[in-house]
Amino acid sequence: MRLVFLSFLWIVLSSSVMGSTALNEFNRGNAYYEKQNYDSAIVVYEGLIDNAYFSDDLHYNLANAYFKSNHLAKAILHYEKALKINPSNTDAAYNLAIANEKTVDRIEAIPELFIYRWWKSIFNLFSADLWSKIALFFFFIALAGISLYWFLSTISIRKTGFFASIISLILALFSWFMAMQQNNYLNKLNFAIIIEPTVNIISSPSPGSSTLFVLHEGTKVKVKDEKGEWYNVSLPNGNEGWIKKSLVGEI
Repeated sequence: MRLVFLSFLWIVLSSSVMGSTALNEFNRGNAYYEKQNYDSAIVVYEGLIDNAYFSDDLHYNLANAYFKSNHLAKAILHYEKALKINPSNTDAAYNLAIANEKTVDRIEAIPELFIYRWWKSIFNLFSADLWSKIALFFFFIALAGISLYWFLSTISIRKTGFFASIISLILALFSWFMAMQQNNYLNKLNFAIIIEPTVNIISSPSPGSSTLFVLHEGTKVKVKDEKGEWYNVSLPNGNEGWIKKSLVGEI
């Protein structure tokens, strides 16, 4: 019981993403939002992000402020960032769907392979932070099981401790691996959002190249490659080309 309590205490104490100063700023931004002073709320939220503070709640609130200010592309960008940090944020997913309905481009996505969707749904089930906490929790349980096995003489309890430690260690390793997968996914640039009203997607990463097609603000593109100030991007329908980095917001 003490071990479980200590594990729970560690989770509670480590779940604070921001320091007290940053939390005060976050609450100040929320106060501006509640007063419908969305521009001031945006300044506060963006300031926190510029100072390397982040959480899905921060990006979610910022997205809402942008949406209320009619900045559709920025709203979509930060809803996407909130979901990248915490895929289970249902409010962000719901609001993102509403925002996407307001975009100009309607591009039919190519269905992903089942095995890829299944695997992504597994490691995106929780955030990397939560996966790591789950791993630590099971590691502590494994230590408790080993302690029962080594220090108690009752055969039935020793067997229970042995099997509990093996199972918990397997779950701890699995959770740690999921945390690494989610962390890699979080830090890798996979997608971006068009943030300008209208942009030309061109054939090569150089000014004056021929225009392949046109995209509008809020459209989500996959980043395949980069060269200098350019990104090679593709759409779900298979179309691809080059765009300046300054014209997109990285997810």
